[in-house]
This record gives sequence, structure tokens and C-alpha cells, in this order.
Amino acid sequence: MASIRRRARKSDVDKQLSNWSKRRIASWSLFALAALVAVQHLVAHAGWRPIPISMGWQDLLIGYPAAIVIAIIGGIVMDPNPRV
Repeated sequence: MASIRRRARKSDVDKQLSNWSKRRIASWSLFALAALVAVQHLVAHAGWRPIPISMGWQDLLIGYPAAIVIAIIGGIVMDPNPRV
């Protein structure tokens, strides 16, 4: 009886995760990276600089524009016809 429940539960999990294509995983990973870049940039401007480069280079390389570009790439990578 327990094995039947376990199989049914595993089947439910498989059904939920089967909708996550590689493109969707890549897209949401890029969105998470963009959020991380934006938070790091906010923290750097607040005074704590975990990355040892000047603020000018941080603004150019890992600032809000970089976060926006990464988020746009994530939107482009997103599957245009997701399975529901």
C-alpha cells in the first residue's frame, strides 16, 4: 500500500516538473542572475564592496545595465509556447 502511494506521489512530481523545458530553466536562471547582479550593485553603492574593483568599472560591467541586459536575454531565451 505504501509503495502505491509513493509511486502516485512520484508521478505527481514528474507531472509538475515535466513542464519545465531546458529553455524555461535557462530563462529563469538568467532572471535569477539578473536579480543577483542588481542586488550586488545596490549593495556596492550602499558602501560594502565585495568585488575589489572601482565603482566606475562596477557601474559599467556589473551594474544595473548589465542586469537589464541579462534579464532581456532571459526573456528572449524563454519558450514562446510553454506547455501548460
